[in-house]
Amino acid sequence: MQTLIRELHDPEEIAQIPRLEEAIWNDPNDTLRTGTLMALVHEGALLAGAFAQTPDSGAAPSLVGFVFGFPTNRPDEHHSHMAGVLPAYQNSQIGYRLKLFQRDWALCHGYERVVWTFDPLRGANAHFNLRKLGATFQRYIPNCYGPMGGINAGAPSDRAYAVWELRSSRVFSRIYAPPPPVRVEGLPQANRLLGQEPVDLELGLEAPRILVQIPEDWGQILRSDPALALRWRLHSRELFTHYLSRGYRAVDFVRQPNRYVLERT
Repeated sequence: MQTLIRELHDPEEIAQIPRLEEAIWNDPNDTLRTGTLMALVHEGALLAGAFAQTPDSGAAPSLVGFVFGFPTNRPDEHHSHMAGVLPAYQNSQIGYRLKLFQRDWALCHGYERVVWTFDPLRGANAHFNLRKLGATFQRYIPNCYGPMGGINAGAPSDRAYAVWELRSSRVFSRIYAPPPPVRVEGLPQANRLLGQEPVDLELGLEAPRILVQIPEDWGQILRSDPALALRWRLHSRELFTHYLSRGYRAVDFVRQPNRYVLERT
């Protein structure tokens, strides 16, 4: 499969974005109008698409993913509002390439950092954002978007506010010389699980680095157990807001099991 990533300006191509949104997030009631996207692009937003084509197939390249971001009231920061890839094309590095395209575009347009929100209970997103891209977060927004549908239905829409320092040594090394997994042996953990249920939390830790564990499959919990999803949301909200307010920052992520590494700044 060959993939090309480029900016979108043609109205017919931009009109495909709401279809992609619905297919990726499964919420037909929460997509951006084509006219709104076009207006934002005209005023300095980034809208880039990933086009995939099978060699020698004879078929035209198809739009399978996109990234969308817009200016903020801070001249050196670009807000990345959405980035997604159709389910059939996920786990093929297209999402990663879209973010690298966004980084290059942002640097060329004078931005020093890119910021975005993500659900801190989704382990795949946390691993992608913190471990692969080198983003961090020190801000937590309870119920950021209010009630949501599709794959996000079932719990308050709490979000972590990721910061991607585009020129930092952290980001440079994660992209060009990925470090080995962070060593977490001996680090204290701020919560305890019984199976996949949160049962206890510890708010008195003072170590330079601590761990916060999240579910292995948050999406499955959202789909199957609303009561447990709410317990997890409130449990993790208390942990993150407590430690972030005391000078900790999420700087890394490890898997099996899913755990954040929080570091005192």
